[in-house]
Amino acid sequence: GIATLMALPLLLAACAKAPENPPAPLQNYVDRQAIETTLIRYSTGLDTFDAEMYASAFTEDAEFTMGNKVYKGRAEIGKIITDMKADRAKRAADADKTNDPPPSMHHVLTNDVIDIVSADKATHRAYWMTVNGGPAMYSFRVAAQGRYEDELVKRNGQWLIHRRKILD
Repeated sequence: GIATLMALPLLLAACAKAPENPPAPLQNYVDRQAIETTLIRYSTGLDTFDAEMYASAFTEDAEFTMGNKVYKGRAEIGKIITDMKADRAKRAADADKTNDPPPSMHHVLTNDVIDIVSADKATHRAYWMTVNGGPAMYSFRVAAQGRYEDELVKRNGQWLIHRRKILD
């Protein structure tokens, strides 16, 4: 009833993790928008195979854990994309023989939670899905899924991913 609706904001506030040193409301908004832009730059770089854009979402000394592999530093993280691009080009060349090009790739984030811990530190958690499809497939499918656990830092006025873990 109405009492439940009135209690909902209190319940939601009680479930949220309060930051240690909360920034002013306007700065909080600006920081969240900047963090979201960084996360979108990561996904866009991944989906378009743009290694420079992808790596630019990370700090120079970032750590990216995927399974048992830990990639260290922006250059090594960018190589993930250059290797994917080379593999995709090989698959595309092979597909020319079968007229079946590799499917397009789209990364979708959901259930994002950004906690701004301090003026220069934040955490981000989200579910992700890789959706594949294309002309030869006529429909799209979820090809992979998992969770991100991120630590972000603000350096020289820019929010960047310092540590990212991909989990099942």
